[in-house]
Amino acid sequence: MKNNLDATSLILQLYSVILLLQDYNNRDLMQELQIQDEKYLKTIIKQNEKIIELLEKGGTNGRK
Repeated sequence: MKNNLDATSLILQLYSVILLLQDYNNRDLMQELQIQDEKYLKTIIKQNEKIIELLEKGGTNGRK
């Protein structure tokens, strides 16, 4: 009985370690995605502000 309990405990501990490693990898990935999102979002906002500024000035480059 004690042998079965030890084996079950070992399996559960290994499973716990696997889950912790997966969580660690997911957290790193999510952090990197958040950094990229912020970076690209700032670029998009700047571009949109520039487009709006050009449109408000009437900069159509001769097109109607």
